[in-house]
Order: sequence, then C-alpha cells, then structure tokens
Amino acid sequence: MTILKLKARARWLRDLPSQTALAVLNEKRLRLWLGKRHRAAVSRHARRLPDLDAIGNDIVAQLNRKGVCVTTLDALKIHGAAEVVETAWALSSDFAPEARALAAGGRQFIIVPPAEIVRNPNIYRIGLHERLLDIVESYIGLPVAYDGVAINYTVADGQEVATRKWHRDREDRRMLKVAIYLHDVDEEGGPFQCIARQDTIRNDIDGYRYEFGEDPLLKARLGPDYIDDMVSCTGPKGTVVFCDTARFFHRGKPATARDRAALFYSYFASPPRHPFLCERSGIDRGEALGMIEGLDERQRRAALWRRQLSPVMRMIPPASV
Repeated sequence: MTILKLKARARWLRDLPSQTALAVLNEKRLRLWLGKRHRAAVSRHARRLPDLDAIGNDIVAQLNRKGVCVTTLDALKIHGAAEVVETAWALSSDFAPEARALAAGGRQFIIVPPAEIVRNPNIYRIGLHERLLDIVESYIGLPVAYDGVAINYTVADGQEVATRKWHRDREDRRMLKVAIYLHDVDEEGGPFQCIARQDTIRNDIDGYRYEFGEDPLLKARLGPDYIDDMVSCTGPKGTVVFCDTARFFHRGKPATARDRAALFYSYFASPPRHPFLCERSGIDRGEALGMIEGLDERQRRAALWRRQLSPVMRMIPPASV
C-alpha cells in the first residue's frame, strides 16, 4: 500500500466517528426533533438578545437579507483591533516564503502556524470582543460559541482548490465567519466571495449533505442566473467581511496577481448542531484556555463552548480539517 493510500486510510478511520454521528443526527425522526428543539430555544432566547447600535443592526439586517456584509475596522471601533492587524500582517509576511513552498508542494489549505497566534494571544482575544459577540448573537439568535481564529494565506497560483471552490460550511445551521484583510485586496488578489442567495435545501427537514458547488449544482439549487448575485468583497487593509458560511455558498476567489492574507474568526451557536465538525483553527483546547485568562464570564463561555455539550457529544473526536 502506498503512503498516500495509507494516509487516506488513516484519515478515513479518524473521521469515522464524526461521519457516523452526522449520519445518526440526520436520521429523519431525530433531525425533526432537533429542529423543533432548536426553534424553541431561539424563541426563548429572543427576549435576551443584545441591544445593537445602528451599525450593528445594519450588519445583522444585511446578513439576514443576503448572507454577507462588508464594513471596516474604523466603522466597528473595536479597541486594539488595528494593532492586531499589524501583528498578523507581520506574521503572514514572515510566513510567505514557506506558504509559497507549501503551495508548490501541493498543499491546498495554508494557514500561518497556530503557534504564532498562541504567542500573540491578542489576535485570539480580539475575536471575543463584546461588540463582535453582540453582533453574532443577534444574528444567530442564541448564545455564541467562538471557534477561534486562523490567519489564512492564499498563494497567487490561480488554483481553484479546497476553500477556493464554492462550498458551504458544516458546523451549524447558522454561523458567521468574520474576515479581516491584512492588506489591500482587489479582484486579482483573491477576495472573499459569497453568492447572496440562500440555499434552502440543507436544513432539519431535508437533512444536511455537504458538497462543493460545481456550476450544475449551483444552477439547480440557486437558479441559472445565480452568478448575478455573487458578491466579491474587495477592499483596503482593515476591511471586515461578515458572512454566514453555513447558509450561503462562498469561496476565496483564486488569487492570480497577488497573495492574500486575512484573519478568519469563526462563530456558531452554543452548542452547535455538529460539534464534531468544529475546531478548525488548529489551536488546541489547552492553548485556548491559556489565552482567555482575565476575560469575563460571557467571553469565557463562548471560548469554552465544548463544556456545554452533552457527555456523548464530548466523546466524539473532531473531524480532520
């Protein structure tokens, strides 16, 4: 057996518990019951949602309408965020030669080593800022689970692979990715893109199936003119993109002229529908615990969301990235 086949076999074995759990949770009677319980939880929590200012309300309204909203760090006024962007930009710049070598060797999804974030914990902690948690909770409708942050690095090789293909994320019914550009990003620099038409097929009634959005599938699910509602999120350094990556097809456009580096913060409900498909940042639980020292109870609960899971769900190991 070749090394590639051995690796594929090992990955299949590692992911067997999570894939089994996904199949069980999609059994019709169970998923209908889970859906009913979820709707009741959202209804109960509605009266406890945070009060937002005009900017926050506009972000949530845009997310509900089209799944994506583009703004700036200056508009959000998050204390310390500008310094985080400068730190992350320096880390991504130092990592650039290694990223290009990894891409040349066939690596499809490239991030700055998570250890660099652990050594610079403010990059992680800014994702727990109360302003971000308020926006996320108001959109999702439930207490927030924070799945950490990664510095994504896209090499300008024009390859349409991995997350550069149209897809939907698997963690929950609704979720938010918050991307922050570390430099100016134009159309040739790999902007984040979203198709602002909700795919209504995947839900508690019809079940959850995951596939890349090739053109025939997108035409069948969203309509033959789906490309008319594609939003390409270009912008200067400090641009912030909010997107529901669970409900809407999205991708990083293949970069052709310039590499692209961006922070990606991940959020979903606590607990999420598929906790075994979470924990994608590469930061382990012990490292996360060390970075939230001194934060308030709400922030800690968001970061330590796994503690809200049932004993059975905590036993299922997370799927491989």
